[in-house]
Amino acid sequence: MIDKNEFNKIIVERKRIADETMDNWDYGIEQCHEKILAMITDNLQEGLSFLENECSPDDIYWISEMFDEIATKTQSKEFIEAIHRIHDKMPEDIKKSIEIDIESAEQAMG
Repeated sequence: MIDKNEFNKIIVERKRIADETMDNWDYGIEQCHEKILAMITDNLQEGLSFLENECSPDDIYWISEMFDEIATKTQSKEFIEAIHRIHDKMPEDIKKSIEIDIESAEQAMG
């Protein structure tokens, strides 16, 4: 089961990195991505359920930057279908901002 508190800590850290100019900016983003990637892909069914049912639009905004990484790792059509369903439920501003990330995920499927 994905620990929502741990997930929230990672998202807060990712936002902090975005807000600050840091010497290890890329490294910090990479660390956040690795943790979220593991959370979502270690048990993909659970990860998809978490994305669809537990994540806020703001969470999706931050996770969307790694949709292509998730797609590359999983090669899952279910993931692509899930992010389209998620997209359809998002407010317009989030929909627009994640569309390119969805396209990148589809391309990552090969």
